[in-house]
Amino acid sequence: MQALSAGTVAYGMYANPKSGNQGCVYRDGEVVAWDTIPGGGDVSPEDPAEEILIAYLYDGHAEAYCFAGAGLRPADARALTDPDTHLRLPERDYWH
Repeated sequence: MQALSAGTVAYGMYANPKSGNQGCVYRDGEVVAWDTIPGGGDVSPEDPAEEILIAYLYDGHAEAYCFAGAGLRPADARALTDPDTHLRLPERDYWH
């Protein structure tokens, strides 16, 4: 996530079958949010209004929540409706 978010924002999600979806947000290689619950509708009254609205709008739609969390607005729904879509990342060493 650190390398993928350099110069941009990235939202990572792990679909954990035991405890539910878990996410993280990175901006310019730095952690912005950790252990989020994408699409889980988990909010508190202290959260900013924008975060409460996003949690409500995307409740039960984890992938769409991740798009919103990263500030992405896809041109169409294929990224969410076609689960076999893959993106090729530029050649580089993402592990170091």
